[in-house]
Amino acid sequence: MPPSETSRTVDLSARDVVILDHIARYRISTPEVLHRLFFDGSRANAVTKVTSRLCDIQHLRRFPLYHPRTYFTLGPEAAKRLGLPVSRTRPLGPQSLPLEYGVLSCATRGQHHHQRLTTRELLELCPDLPAGLTEQPCCLDDSVTPPRLELIRVDLGGRPDHVARKCQADVRSRSDVASIQQLMAAGRFRLFVVTGTLAKAGSITDSLQQHAWPEGFLIQMFVVSDLLPLIAGVSDT
Repeated sequence: MPPSETSRTVDLSARDVVILDHIARYRISTPEVLHRLFFDGSRANAVTKVTSRLCDIQHLRRFPLYHPRTYFTLGPEAAKRLGLPVSRTRPLGPQSLPLEYGVLSCATRGQHHHQRLTTRELLELCPDLPAGLTEQPCCLDDSVTPPRLELIRVDLGGRPDHVARKCQADVRSRSDVASIQQLMAAGRFRLFVVTGTLAKAGSITDSLQQHAWPEGFLIQMFVVSDLLPLIAGVSDT
């Protein structure tokens, strides 16, 4: 049996499979997130041992996040196993890395875990969503019943008024989508804005208040301080 076949059928534990599925869903992950989600009660070196083995058998790839931290993508063997393109195994670019890291942090660091939706899952919830709107990251908050859909906007360093205009465009572009409007009317659709500091969150909030929003629509700020090294020198303006 070829070595690649052996690694797929023999070397993957149940936890390995869960880790790979998690990274497939969120595009990236970090040792800290993996430790929090899948290694309860274990030391950090347990994560290192597992991820190093998965890298050795090409199910994970490790890249620099910012010194000395790292992040993982799927490796070529995992991408094959999951039927995903080889592009999912490459390092992320200077805008996609803070975007995906911001989404991962927003989903996994809050009081409740928020599951990022795949395109298929999003379309199951909102089948009338146009193709151009399916790529922006969305999560599902199932800590409430029925669950709430959350659209994620990551601040990539633009000025507060620019971020606010992006948020308004997010809402306007969905104003004719019946399924989104039904969720919004039921209080089941909100927007998360992920940024790097409390001061920037306050400035964005001030700018958001200069715009009109649908009645009862909730916009929530989420601060990720370690997003800052990733957006230094990057601006979405």
